[in-house]
Amino acid sequence: MRRVSTPDNPWAKFAAASIEKTGGQQPNMLPNLGGSLPNEVFTDILGMPTVWVPHSYAACSQHAPQRAPAGAGGARLGLRLMTGIFWDVGVNAPRADH
Repeated sequence: MRRVSTPDNPWAKFAAASIEKTGGQQPNMLPNLGGSLPNEVFTDILGMPTVWVPHSYAACSQHAPQRAPAGAGGARLGLRLMTGIFWDVGVNAPRADH
């Protein structure tokens, strides 16, 4: 099995650099942990790297029964970071063979 979603993957490094440039701070990098998303379809079957960018904070309880509403600040930051990544992909994406 080819591990394509690790922090040392060129796409992960590219996304981290984009997030740092847009957000002004270095992101915390973790290996892709899966969860309830069908991530293995992309990573293990198609061999594509995946990068997950959370749009909330650790204690938000967004999936809890009595969830708190998402804050505008977190949503705004998430939108900024993703816009920065999409912009940087359009301008200077890593080569497709990585």
